[in-house]
Amino acid sequence: MLRSLVVDKKLRARVLERAEEFLLNNKAGEDIWFRELVLCILTANSSFISAYKALNCVFEYNFFSLDQYKLSKILKECGYRFYNLKSKYLMEAKSLYGSLKKIVKPLADRDQWEAREFLVNKVNGIGYKEASHFLRNVGYFDLAIIDRHVLRFITDIVGDIKLRKRRDYFLVEGLLRSIADGLNIQVGLLDLFIFFKQTKTLVK
Repeated sequence: MLRSLVVDKKLRARVLERAEEFLLNNKAGEDIWFRELVLCILTANSSFISAYKALNCVFEYNFFSLDQYKLSKILKECGYRFYNLKSKYLMEAKSLYGSLKKIVKPLADRDQWEAREFLVNKVNGIGYKEASHFLRNVGYFDLAIIDRHVLRFITDIVGDIKLRKRRDYFLVEGLLRSIADGLNIQVGLLDLFIFFKQTKTLVK
């Protein structure tokens, strides 16, 4: 089923069009990079649609002028579930603004795994999935984004699997990399096909 989607000319063209948008983000300035980071912090434990709505809310109210109380209130009014915790993470992430691209791009250009480790260790609210998502959205496609849709897809193939430890993520990532290689696509784009397979939409 997945192979038929990957060879579908219209869908593949749409995925490659999204890939071009991500590559344009790579050349964009700090504002775009930081906005993508905010999106990925908001996406953790939430649906993409909810996170994207919350992203637009906080930037509509001039994110950089908000204190944590106001930010939390805005997230709550937007219908976002984890408004207190995520407002804390976002306030902490503000310290990276102005240096995010300067730090992460040279790392990712040299070694995408190293860049992901930096994000996981330095940004509260970012795990391996979110760090991989962020790097994909700014133009790096060698890391797997293992969200609930992708995990469900893998479970259908190999049986139930939980991402309890760092090595679990790497194990599933290796499986996805093998699948991506067999389909002749980059693993960072594979989740777009899987997401479409399960939701019939193409966002992210």
